[in-house]
Amino acid sequence: MVQTSDDSRTNLIASLQERAEELAQLNRIAIALTSEFDLQRLLQMITDAARKVTAAEYAAFFLIPELTNESPERRSKKGLFHLAAISGEHGVEEHFRHVGPVEGVGVLHPVFWKGTSVLVDDVLADRRYVGIPRGHIPVRSFLGVQLRTREGSILGAFLIGHTQPNRFKPRHVELIEALSAQAAVAIHNAQLIARERHAMEEQAARLEREVRERTAELERRNQELTRVATDLQTLHHELTEAQKRQMLADERSRIAQELHDRVQQTLFTIGLKADWALEQLPPGSPLERPLRTIKQLASLGTAQVRDAIFALSSSEPQTQDGGLISRLHALIHDLRESAAELDMDLVVAEWASAPPVAVENALFSVAREALSNVLRHAQATTVVVTVQVTRTQAMLVVQDNGVGLAPEILENYRHNPAHLGLRGMQQRVCDCGGQLLLVNGEEGGLIVKAVIPLDSLTDRR
Repeated sequence: MVQTSDDSRTNLIASLQERAEELAQLNRIAIALTSEFDLQRLLQMITDAARKVTAAEYAAFFLIPELTNESPERRSKKGLFHLAAISGEHGVEEHFRHVGPVEGVGVLHPVFWKGTSVLVDDVLADRRYVGIPRGHIPVRSFLGVQLRTREGSILGAFLIGHTQPNRFKPRHVELIEALSAQAAVAIHNAQLIARERHAMEEQAARLEREVRERTAELERRNQELTRVATDLQTLHHELTEAQKRQMLADERSRIAQELHDRVQQTLFTIGLKADWALEQLPPGSPLERPLRTIKQLASLGTAQVRDAIFALSSSEPQTQDGGLISRLHALIHDLRESAAELDMDLVVAEWASAPPVAVENALFSVAREALSNVLRHAQATTVVVTVQVTRTQAMLVVQDNGVGLAPEILENYRHNPAHLGLRGMQQRVCDCGGQLLLVNGEEGGLIVKAVIPLDSLTDRR
């Protein structure tokens, strides 16, 4: 009697320990569901727990192809379930990997296709048994539990086996069904996480795409702003230049008005006074020649002031109507009226085409200054102005028969500030890239020769 009581106590303790282990395994899986997010590791933990609580030699967990990392070709084979996790000893995993996916026939049919948990004490005695695949470990005791979603869709099944018969109890069915429910939760959570991850990846891709598009748009806008800023800067520069030109035009107009109202009137008055004095002189008076010179100079000064007024009144340097030849004709005509005793003539040796404006202005300035010097200093009776314009150069020559220039003046006028007129002619010609030559003629008088090349001034026309 005492022995029976001790055996009962021992069996009770063993049973309690077994139940405690079962609860511990279920609790560990429940905790893992909240902390482990790797589905493969979690399924392996559940499969290991299934083998421990049933004391089975192996526990296998099969899933439909959509839930395993199978190739698209193998997923297309309907009715096959693929191994997701295996727990066992003595090379069990290698056996199952060699066997491959299962079709759910024989004793597996109600598990996979009817959702019925199957407990078989000895598969050899079960009429549904159709054998095992080649290479599979021998099985006598078998326990199968289907895995479904909350909506009832098939996910897979737990297959648990032992090489000896009568190893599993109804209590083991309940335990595996509980683990199956936990596995379904794990798969559901994994699917939720996968969907969330996919949604986050799509969102990240969309945001990245939007960032690229916005960046490209900002770059385009920045380029447009840069162009606008450049255009504004150019416009500001043009406005500034326009203001400068307007200020310069206003100042030129003011100076021209002053020359017209004061200097020209003063020279005109000097000419009138000279005429009045000539009328008052007795015949043969020695003052007649100086007074006529004063009259001539006043007339020349008036012409020069008129040219200056015209140049100042023009917005840009340009020739008068008719070009250089017309201007020279007008200049010589005015000088003839004020210097009747001086024979002046204009010769056009060649005229291929009109030279650039800058060249015409420079040559006209040289002619005007040279003729003025002839009137004031040369004591000449004849002066000839010759113009020649070819396709390669423009040349102007002013030659008189007067007294010429002293050698020291010819040598030093470029550096002598006293000879402002000669230096001015030299500067105007040099500004156009030409040369000015001053020499005394062989038979007397002075030769003023200005030569300006035209090939380098084509763009200035």
